[in-house]
Order: sequence, then structure tokens, then C-alpha cells
Amino acid sequence: MKYILVMGGVISGIGKGIIASSVGTILKSCASQPSRSTPTSTSMQGPSRREVFVLDDGGEVDLDLGNYESFLDIRLTKDNNLTTGKIYQSVINKERRGDYLGKTVQVVPHITDAIQDWVMHQARVPVDDDGVEPQVCVIELGGTVGDIESMPFIEAFRQFQFKVKRENFCNIHVSLVPQPSATGEELRGLGLSPDLIMCRCSTPLDNSVKEKISMFCHVEPEQVICVHDVSSIYRVPLLLEDQGVVGYFCRRLNLPIETRPRKMLAKWKEMSDSGSDRLLEQCSIALVGKYTKFSVIKALEHSALAISHKLEVKVTDVNISGTKYLLLLMFLLFAQVNPELKQHFEEKGFRFVGQDVEGERMEVIELDDHLYFVGVQYHPEFTSRPIKPSQPYLGLLLGGFQVIFRKAVGSRHGVD
Repeated sequence: MKYILVMGGVISGIGKGIIASSVGTILKSCASQPSRSTPTSTSMQGPSRREVFVLDDGGEVDLDLGNYESFLDIRLTKDNNLTTGKIYQSVINKERRGDYLGKTVQVVPHITDAIQDWVMHQARVPVDDDGVEPQVCVIELGGTVGDIESMPFIEAFRQFQFKVKRENFCNIHVSLVPQPSATGEELRGLGLSPDLIMCRCSTPLDNSVKEKISMFCHVEPEQVICVHDVSSIYRVPLLLEDQGVVGYFCRRLNLPIETRPRKMLAKWKEMSDSGSDRLLEQCSIALVGKYTKFSVIKALEHSALAISHKLEVKVTDVNISGTKYLLLLMFLLFAQVNPELKQHFEEKGFRFVGQDVEGERMEVIELDDHLYFVGVQYHPEFTSRPIKPSQPYLGLLLGGFQVIFRKAVGSRHGVD
């Protein structure tokens, strides 16, 4: 098993999640099978900062795990999200059972050992439907270097790099360009030396700047990667691949994979190009009420990219009539359905195309003679992928563009 640790310095929110997802994407495109295991410095980090992402097993986690699932087209569980609270609770439970034989429980070695054991176990859990054990585990360490909350995790990975051997461990440090040398020194002071330094910046770096960074951070110039601002986050994997990141991983970790990405990244490039170079008409989607979630917007974005159209999202609190309609989750709270009247509803064109195994709870509804009227009792946005958009959202946009097309043709012929 190969392990790639992604961590950051200076400030949080610098883009570690997107970079970690992009690394996994380019490795998977080369036939490697990345796993995901994500330690975060605190169990409150996701919910306190923004909305949560819900996994298949019901685990509520940070939106970064949604990016991992979306970019890599994999399925994660709540055990892929490792928090301080989970680790401390696990150690406390072991102490209560007497596993430590009455010894004093300490951060080192008990907490750090628990972190390492969790990562090593979770790294081997299949994340695809084929059930194959992954070859690579990409780990994102939340927070920044120097945070007191992150110290147990940093110490755990300092020990971990020696436990699994250097040829199986690679450390990526993500930093703002103005202070890369200072954060590199602090990281080395904690016992973790960066193998790749990914510099977040607004524009591409000159070679002279890369050489200066490599000199002060004790790495080769090829180990300094520029991650500058791009038009879409979906271009980041292509940006890393263009700078030889795959080749470096193959040499550094001795990975038995092709250095040149193949079919998957070709699809990714086509998808990202459709988001900027070949956009056609624009469609406006209204998000009403409190269900204006980031995951919903992302699902709509995936669908718009799939059909090479622009997307405009409008947040509104008013009632809108005469529009294409996709109702999510709450429709049963607005209109309870008596199973005994199901046939009567269907005779009037109101069809229940999805229901539970007992046939009592209506899960999916459609309306006949309507361009697009769908209601679902689940969250299809959580299963949307950039190259495989969620079907309910894709149908909504396709229905909307049919109206745009009809209006365009009608106006051309003088028809309202």
C-alpha cells in the first residue's frame, strides 16, 4: 500500500481538498486505484464551517469528502472521515475494556498509534463496486501546520512515514507562494519533510521563482508544482498532470502504473473543456427556500457541463409557476399519500414510479403530460459526478432547454 499525505500551511481553506481529489483522479486514470482516508483536526470542522455532505451509510461529513466521491467516482463511508473525537472515543473505549492493562493513557503513544492503525485499516477497504483492494491511499490532513489541534495527527504521521518505509510514503505540502520557505521550515521542525510543494497562486510561476523555492525548501525544482487559479476546479487534475506529477509519483513510490493518463483523464479533459470553450445557451435555475445547498448547485453544474450549456442559479423565496419542476426530499411532507388512493391518482396522470418494498411509502413521483415534473424522497445530488451527472438534475436541465429551443424556433417563425 502506498500513502500520499496532503497537508497545508499558513492558512486553511487553501485548496487542499481539491488538490487531494485531483491527485487521486490522475492516479486513477493511470489504472491505479486510490482509496480515501481523511483525518481532520476536529470533529466540528465540517458542520461548524459550512453545510455537510451525507455518505451512503448516513455519515454526515465535510463537503471535501463530497469532492472526493465526485472527482474519483467512488463510495466512501463515515470511517473514511477520521476526527479527533472519534480517535479519543476509540482510545477511551479500549481503556475501559482493559486493553492497556492499567497503563496511563497518553497522546504518545496511544492516540498516535490509534490514528496510524485507523489509517492502515481503512486504506485497504474497497471503495469501488468491483471490491478490489486499493493500491494508493490519499490522506488529507485538515487545518494548518502549527495548529495545536493538528499536533497528534502530525506526530502520528511523523512516526507513520518510518513504519511504512519511505518508498511507500509521500508528503505533499500546499502553501501560498509568499511564505513557502517559512512553512517548510516549520514542517521539517515537526519531523515531516515535504516531497512535493504545491504553490497556490493567482498566476503561473516563473522558473526562477520555482528554483528559488526549491533552493530554500531543499527540494528539486521538479518537486515545486504551481497550482494557479483556473477557470474551473475541474481543470486542476489536468494542471497537475501537465507538470509531471504522475511521473514523479511513479518514481518516488515505485508505482506499477503507466505514467501517461489514459481514457478517464481524456473524458475529464473533454468535460472541463465543455465548461468554458464550447458553451451554448444559458439556462436559469431557481432554488427556492432553505434547500439552496452547495451540493445541489454542484449537481446542476455537472448536468450543465454534460450538455455544454451555461448555468445560472438564482436563489429565491417566492413561488414560481409554469416552470420545469424537480421536487427534492420534502414532497411527502407537503402532500401525504394514502396508498389506498394510489390507483385513483395514477388514473389522473400522477404516477408513483418509485416506492418502498412494502408499497406504502411513495419515493418517486412523475406527472404525465408535463415536460418535466419529478419528485423524489432521496438526495440525488449526493451521487452526482462531473462525468456522470445525476439523472433527475440532468432531466431538469434538458427539460428547460427544450423550452428554450421551442421559444427560439417560435420567435424565428413569429409564433409566441
